[in-house]
Amino acid sequence: MDNLIGSVVNGVYTKTDASNELTKANNNVSTSKTEAKKDNGYSQEMFLKLLVAEMQHQDPMEPTDNSQYVAQLASFTQIQAIQAVQDDMADMQANSLVGKFVALTDENQEIHGRVDYVRTDDDGQIWASVNNKEYEIDKITSVVNESYYNAVSIADTFITTLEKLPDIEQLSLGDLDKVKYAVDLYNSMDDYSRSFVNTAYEDYLKKLVSKMGDLEKAKEEADTEQKAASSATTENSGAAATDSTEASTETTESSDESEETEEAAAEAVEDDGQ
Repeated sequence: MDNLIGSVVNGVYTKTDASNELTKANNNVSTSKTEAKKDNGYSQEMFLKLLVAEMQHQDPMEPTDNSQYVAQLASFTQIQAIQAVQDDMADMQANSLVGKFVALTDENQEIHGRVDYVRTDDDGQIWASVNNKEYEIDKITSVVNESYYNAVSIADTFITTLEKLPDIEQLSLGDLDKVKYAVDLYNSMDDYSRSFVNTAYEDYLKKLVSKMGDLEKAKEEADTEQKAASSATTENSGAAATDSTEASTETTESSDESEETEEAAAEAVEDDGQ
């Protein structure tokens, strides 16, 4: 009889057309994540339903040999064992990711971080917690070396910082703190981290530092000139005030002398009268 559930040939399990149709029908009415994930697998209940259906609809004139059912049961048992091993391997692989840095893709964005824990939900889906958020384990694309991760992270931060700065021609003293931050980042990087930075960015940083030095020097010179001008103005004002004071003193002294002369003349007139 041709409509058996399937058979194992050279270690590969192959379903019959009838089996495939029944599997599709079961998947269409199922809302379980596990069934959606394992739509190529069989459950024990499904196997028994298929077996009963085939026994009920077999040709009475050419009944199926019992040995075929025994072989079918053996094949199903073998498949269950393989699936159990695969599930165990998946759990082991997931648990081995705990504490490691990984790269994953979620909503067309690449995310890097350390796996804090993994868990399996009621539907058999494995989840990994990365950066305090859970993702399906299948979204993890690679395991990243921690030293590599740290080096790339600081290099990316350095590059992003430079790209946010204005062009050299538009640089101003208001960007001084940003330039200093970029310099501090670069100085904190080791040779391995710097290997991920294109030399063009290093040259650009040098130009930024040179330009900022010119701006600071120009400001210092302008401040010095302003102080000198302010000091000269103060000195001139002081000299003018001194001259005015001296002139006022001289006028006062002259007035005093005139009064003394008048008093002396008055006394002389009185003496003559006597």
